[in-house]
Amino acid sequence: MTSAVFKSLSVLVADDSAYMRQLLTGLLHALGVGTIHVATDGDAALKAFETHEPELVITDAAMKPVDGFTFAEKLRLIDRGTLATVPIIMISGHTDLASIERARDIGISEFLSKPVSPRSLYQRLIAAIDRPRQFIETPTFRGPDRRRSARPFTGPERRAPVTLI
Repeated sequence: MTSAVFKSLSVLVADDSAYMRQLLTGLLHALGVGTIHVATDGDAALKAFETHEPELVITDAAMKPVDGFTFAEKLRLIDRGTLATVPIIMISGHTDLASIERARDIGISEFLSKPVSPRSLYQRLIAAIDRPRQFIETPTFRGPDRRRSARPFTGPERRAPVTLI
């Protein structure tokens, strides 16, 4: 994928660190992203999202006063067309299993650990845009399918009809 594809992309970057906002916007500009909006916390990000309706969101997990998890949860609850299905890339220095599972369970599309490199950001952008996972919506979950590939199931079928004797 070339930067020509990214040229028409609109991205919202939400991070409470001025350094990280500058780093991410610089990397996105270098990758050829056409439009970049910035926000300093989850509440400002939600307002910017509703105003600009970007095609992709990059958010830090640990922002104050409103963190990226809360922002992403609110984003997935939006009930206006395809806005709730926008890909979300979460960036965090906390890569423990609990944080990654929490991000997955609220519908994060991709998770990127700090420190961020140009290559890792590019790979997550490609995964979110060029190879998006099917979007799932149930009464308790709204987000990308947790499975990365469609593999045939080879175990015992536990959901088969039950035969009563």
